[in-house]
Amino acid sequence: MKIKNIVKVMNFHALLHIDAARRMTEKYIRMESEVQKIIDIIVNNRNFILDKIALDPSEHAPQLNIYIGSDYSFCGGMNKLVLNAMLKDTDAEKITVGRKMRVANLPGLKLAMTKDEFDENYNEVEELLEDSVFRLRHSSINVIYNHYYNAGKIALRRRKVFPIPLAADPEGYTEDFVVEGNVDALLRRLTSTYASYEVKIASVNSFAAENIMRQEATTESLKKIEEIEEEQLRVQRKEARLKAFAKAQDDYLKTVSYGEVQL
Repeated sequence: MKIKNIVKVMNFHALLHIDAARRMTEKYIRMESEVQKIIDIIVNNRNFILDKIALDPSEHAPQLNIYIGSDYSFCGGMNKLVLNAMLKDTDAEKITVGRKMRVANLPGLKLAMTKDEFDENYNEVEELLEDSVFRLRHSSINVIYNHYYNAGKIALRRRKVFPIPLAADPEGYTEDFVVEGNVDALLRRLTSTYASYEVKIASVNSFAAENIMRQEATTESLKKIEEIEEEQLRVQRKEARLKAFAKAQDDYLKTVSYGEVQL
């Protein structure tokens, strides 16, 4: 079956990418934790909040959502989960990543990229994020993707990367400090850089999830194809046996008829 060869190739490519993607994801996850702590301490400094320096976008502004899918299929319901979330966000402005995320006449679309375009021209995304943060154009910036937790757990995740939320315990902010001069531009630059970094991490994470789901989907498809081939072979063998039996029966009848004629 021609489809079997295609599935085998997709399964092989997924296997090649899984280990590398998993290692990279685990490295980024460790880095992400430290970066989150640092940016939280800086941006949510109590002195900044009291001095009205903290970035506080209007809650009435639209959201900016980045949806990360894949360029190719054979990865289960991965793209469907992200697509469903995207179609529900009717009032948000959107950036889509992946060929499978493209929808005709999608409302609020700001930028649509393939995975390759995202990697090669990420500066286009950075410019949109920077403009959003510096001008406070959006009430929030969110990235929606399939998150890799471990080999046995992958789930749709919606992560807010701006504004950076306060910790559950406000008393935990003990690293208060004062900055002389105009710190507003510095805060905006740090925040937009952080948002950009989080989107990149989500993309790497999504790539790991994509290949794990593709490997699982193609492995299951290969099993189904083999079951179909086994059933077809069983039917062919049965038909061959029936033909052989019919031929033997026909030969026997001819032999008996010939004997009777001789008599």
